[in-house]
Amino acid sequence: MRPSPVRHRRTCTGIRALLGAAVLTVTAGCGLLGAEEAPPPGPNTPVKVAALALADVAPLHIAIDHGLFAQQGIAVTLVPASSGQDAITKLASGDANIAYAGDIAFVNAVDGGLPLKIVAEAAVAGERTMRVLARNGGPVLSVPDLAGKRLGRNAEGGVSDTLTKSLMADHGADPKSVTWTNLEFGVMAAAVLRGGIEAALFPEPFATAAEKQGLHPIADPATGSAKGFPIGLYGATENFAAGNPGAIAGFQRAMRDAATAAANRKLVEDTAVKHLKGIDADTAALMALPVYRSDPVVTELQRVPDLMQRYGKVFRRPIQMSDLIIAPPPPNK
Repeated sequence: MRPSPVRHRRTCTGIRALLGAAVLTVTAGCGLLGAEEAPPPGPNTPVKVAALALADVAPLHIAIDHGLFAQQGIAVTLVPASSGQDAITKLASGDANIAYAGDIAFVNAVDGGLPLKIVAEAAVAGERTMRVLARNGGPVLSVPDLAGKRLGRNAEGGVSDTLTKSLMADHGADPKSVTWTNLEFGVMAAAVLRGGIEAALFPEPFATAAEKQGLHPIADPATGSAKGFPIGLYGATENFAAGNPGAIAGFQRAMRDAATAAANRKLVEDTAVKHLKGIDADTAALMALPVYRSDPVVTELQRVPDLMQRYGKVFRRPIQMSDLIIAPPPPNK
């Protein structure tokens, strides 16, 4: 049963008041669900979404908190994941229907034979949204010093190690000389401070939290070859996408509106404090935010496999990101 017109108008009004004039376009998502490419999902169609606790997924929480998914007829349940690879594993096992993952982890999974589709983008690296951090008085003072060191990464074959390798190569340091340790982002700062590793790439909000603990920045990896690099997306299996076109389209519409709403920095800060463990208001106010977008940009997404190949990835077959994208529905008028 669809929401009544009165209740529908009240929901839209509440969102409009919350987000303010700068992001009024979020209320476009309050229009009745169309059926341009896909039938609407049934009321409260359940969709399980696997995601990490990163600033990249703030729009996902905004969409849940402010009823944007509900307006599209889907009921989203979050499934915690420790890494993009873990989220993709949950996708493959059926524990999740849609998963947030780093673009690099997603491409690796596709290359490994997993039939995946891109539902929406999540974030693009902005200035200082990721930093390589080291401890004060340690052996790493600059990017060339990373050669031969023990470095932290969230998981093998993801954004954290691939962009570190790209950064090193841009500065003439040998990425193959590194000894990697897999750690969850939440414990990386402690590992650097006690000397278990010398440095690591930290995304937000973990980068700001780690700097508050005494680590200092070595470099911003989203420069040089990786400037403006796509860092996160939402994917689904081909089977789920084919069997649930209405739910996919509803997710895309809601995330488009949520990405627009995320232009309101205060809203993102409040969302981070509410949903990201250990992030207080001071840390949220200091953290650098990525560029949020939802509708895929093919030319930018293609940079992901191209960069991976440039730094040593050998694909079993050419990866064309355009072949993986589920086209989003047209914006509401």
